[in-house]
Amino acid sequence: MIMLAFLAAQAVAPNPAELRSFGDWIVGCDNGRACQAVALVTYEDDDIGSTMTLRREAGGEAEPIFWINNGEARGGSLAADGQRLPVRLIAREDSAMVHPADTRAFVDAIRAAHQLRLRDASGTDLGPISVEGASAAMLYMDEQQRRLDTVTALVRRGTRPASAVPAPPTLPEVRAAPIDDTTTLTFTDAQIAGLRREAGCTLDEVGAPDSYEAAPLASGQTLVLLACGSGAYNVTYLPYIAQSRDGRIRFTAAPFDYQWAMRELERPSLINAEWDHQRHLLSEFYRGRGMGDCGTKATYAWDGSRFRLVEQQDMEQCQGAADFITTWRARVVRP
Repeated sequence: MIMLAFLAAQAVAPNPAELRSFGDWIVGCDNGRACQAVALVTYEDDDIGSTMTLRREAGGEAEPIFWINNGEARGGSLAADGQRLPVRLIAREDSAMVHPADTRAFVDAIRAAHQLRLRDASGTDLGPISVEGASAAMLYMDEQQRRLDTVTALVRRGTRPASAVPAPPTLPEVRAAPIDDTTTLTFTDAQIAGLRREAGCTLDEVGAPDSYEAAPLASGQTLVLLACGSGAYNVTYLPYIAQSRDGRIRFTAAPFDYQWAMRELERPSLINAEWDHQRHLLSEFYRGRGMGDCGTKATYAWDGSRFRLVEQQDMEQCQGAADFITTWRARVVRP
């Protein structure tokens, strides 16, 4: 049975979850049943609102955590429909967290409120935090985490005990291959130019970079991230695996088990790709707009034959979100 469970964890194909929108709130849960909901920025006349994030892990013992993503909230307070809430805010470097002991009262308050406003330590109004869609977003979280009618539910509470909430699913494992940092291949200008011609990277777009990055993977294998066009704030990279055979360097398209752009393209196309030389992970960040409040972030590990998705975060709404929502996770196992 243990071996079957191990093989099942290894065989799971990545399937990032879809996000749901309810009013000004957007919510999603990953394959480990951890959920996150974000209140997007709203505008009232000249008031620019703040975003708020609700996170909750799976399982009956997990508690909800609310973050207000505004550094000026430190030492401040919250008011619902003009009345100060008996909710304490714990200061963080650039945000504030609702005190865990006050979370239940805060949930009840925002479910009943028509308007929620943030105030700083001096009482100055810092603008709204939208509650439109908050109840529906929290109900969706309860449904996804199998909390309905239990004492742990945020919205539809019941008498069923916390033990009735199922434990989180086992995350899939990605066994990362050992990386040999001493064997990076080097390339001539002619070799890179030939690769560009083969890939069809004409570099005729405004601001397109004529560059590439190389990073070692294993003995005789080097990752090549070939810049292949750009826009105002996104650079596209095509990933290749370079190997030396019979004194010649050959390039092959790097295989992936999943890459979000592959849904529409025939091959992986990474946006703003980077190789982390410390953690030996490949990452990308597609920006939906310049300020980076929407798009897709993804991280991959090399298992010796392909890149495997180990985390994906998404934000579909370009509305001031400070936090992206995790839609897929895998556990990286290293030798």
